[in-house]
Amino acid sequence: MKELSITIITICKNAQSTLEKAIESVLYQNYKHIQYIVIDGKSSDETPAILEKYSERIAKIISEEDSGIYSAMNKGIRYAEGDYIYFLNSDDFLVDEHVISDVANFITRHPNSDIVYGNLEIRDINDDRQVLASPEPSQILRTLVSGAMHHQATFAHQRVFEEVGVFKEKYKSAGDYEWWIRVASEESLSKAYYDRVIASYFVGGQSSNLTLALQEMFEAQNNAAIYQTNHWLSKRIRIYQEIIKEPQGFWDLVRIKEEPNEIPGLAKLSFFQKIKRKLRSIF
Repeated sequence: MKELSITIITICKNAQSTLEKAIESVLYQNYKHIQYIVIDGKSSDETPAILEKYSERIAKIISEEDSGIYSAMNKGIRYAEGDYIYFLNSDDFLVDEHVISDVANFITRHPNSDIVYGNLEIRDINDDRQVLASPEPSQILRTLVSGAMHHQATFAHQRVFEEVGVFKEKYKSAGDYEWWIRVASEESLSKAYYDRVIASYFVGGQSSNLTLALQEMFEAQNNAAIYQTNHWLSKRIRIYQEIIKEPQGFWDLVRIKEEPNEIPGLAKLSFFQKIKRKLRSIF
């Protein structure tokens, strides 16, 4: 029986401070059937030297100009040979050496799964960490109304990209969010939740630009047929109404009461409560 193969793709540009940890988290996996691809956007720092250091252990390295993160991710897909494809950002890393073997075993036990996704560890600049759990498959569309599914915790079979297509390169922040809407909308694709932490995600980067993220998020929703049905139009309104009534830091929204210089609702939230609310709407 053919062993399950997984392609891991890391895209990077000028990532000298974090790239090596991401690479080593892949190379130290105890699963053998991994194709590792790194797509570099023609870095001008020490990134090329780091890639050269590991070049004999990385299946493919491409260093050339591209038009953005989703252009680079699509380039990686074109070279992917594994049964499943997974994207690991250059400032993130797999949480332990058993991640890929555990995911492969889960897929083996659930062989009809087109999409397998797990949980994510989030960390800030001070390296404080907390786990962000993903929803069950039946709740994905509801989650996407005001939040996100994270590609750093998602494994997609090659046939998923054949069925729904690759990432739309016009997006600068929400290309993977829009792709997840297409995946969630396609009932023929089987989604499986694996209750395991997959990667450690740094709260920062392009997706943390909340203004851009929300703009692209709402554009993607408004262009998605599933969210134009009467059911989802009314549900979206109710969800947004609840956020407006009790924002509590959600999307960085707060309700200022008596003192204009005080934000009581937000002040009561811990750092990770604030981050969790923000992560529901960044990608």
